[in-house]
Amino acid sequence: MTDNNVVYVGNKPVMNYVLAVVKEFNNGANEVIIKARGKAISRAVDAAEVSRNRFLTD
Repeated sequence: MTDNNVVYVGNKPVMNYVLAVVKEFNNGANEVIIKARGKAISRAVDAAEVSRNRFLTD
């Protein structure tokens, strides 16, 4: 795991983080770590679920 494969979630809209996750996978990453603290955790979960269900296939 490199630091490039980490997406830090904050106050921006969820789709910004979804785009970052999808971009990492398109660049050849095998896994992407989504990190958040406090109130941003729910936004991180939303970003992970949207990425997984809408944009990424197995």
